[in-house]
Amino acid sequence: MADRKRRKWIDQAIADLDPENDYAQIMRLSVIYRSNDPFMDLIYSITFPNFVVPNRGAIAILREGKGKVVRHGAQRMDDTARHILIWNEFGPEHEYTRRSINALNKAHKHWSERYPGSFGHNEDYIYTLSYEATLFHRLMRRVGLSGLSEKEQQASWEFYSRLSRQFRNAETDEFLTDFPESFAGCLAFVHEYEATKRPTNMHAAGIDDALIQAFAKRHMPLGLRSFGRTLILSLLPEATVQGLGLKLPNPVLRGFCRRGFALYLLIGLKLLPDPVKSHPEIIRERDGQSIEEYVAAVTGPVRPEAGVPVAA
Repeated sequence: MADRKRRKWIDQAIADLDPENDYAQIMRLSVIYRSNDPFMDLIYSITFPNFVVPNRGAIAILREGKGKVVRHGAQRMDDTARHILIWNEFGPEHEYTRRSINALNKAHKHWSERYPGSFGHNEDYIYTLSYEATLFHRLMRRVGLSGLSEKEQQASWEFYSRLSRQFRNAETDEFLTDFPESFAGCLAFVHEYEATKRPTNMHAAGIDDALIQAFAKRHMPLGLRSFGRTLILSLLPEATVQGLGLKLPNPVLRGFCRRGFALYLLIGLKLLPDPVKSHPEIIRERDGQSIEEYVAAVTGPVRPEAGVPVAA
């Protein structure tokens, strides 16, 4: 067991683990100790827009301006972060993760009945999970860093391949199929998906306002929000920005944002001492929640007689 009194104990702990068997622990160490509220919100703004480049996804999320991302954006950001943190804290096989994914399956089912066609494409689910599996590697490479180690790549694939087996197609109620067979396969899939030519996105303005600008609206003063939007556009995959019909920042400004973000990552990864308390632990202490209360806040309470979350 790594000595948490060491300044950089996380890498030491990961070095002693096997990605094929200890994938959940590697992901736990990599994610929940290296995140905080603002960072998770920034990741939200550079992740969610990718999933709504097809019009079918945007329609179901924005819901004519009545969607949660529009009307209760901060709560939507928090809920998304909590789901991700639950998966990474407890691992793919844990009851809490199963409850989280079950809640998402129910939500997708609910909205698929109101927006037919929006949740019926297997490739959209596979893209979402493959994007999450490769997110930090691609982001690091995008800003000029080396990306995840081979061990972290393998662990991420092992982790998300297992999560993928629990998600269902909301329209067919069938489990997902064709999750890539390797981390490299996930990379190839996301690149192919993002390169696919699609009809003009009719909801780009709403996506820009509710998702791309979400981080800046929550964490930056009014006078800096334009820069916050530029930062997010600079960190998004270029194919996503172009697929939404938005304009990329000029190359000089985009390069400045990427180098600045790379420096931010390097300071945390290489210079600052690793935290000894995880992000979820900090949240629970701040909000006065037990672990069960923390999980139930996003998955719904459990009926004791059934052992499953109550549908919202």
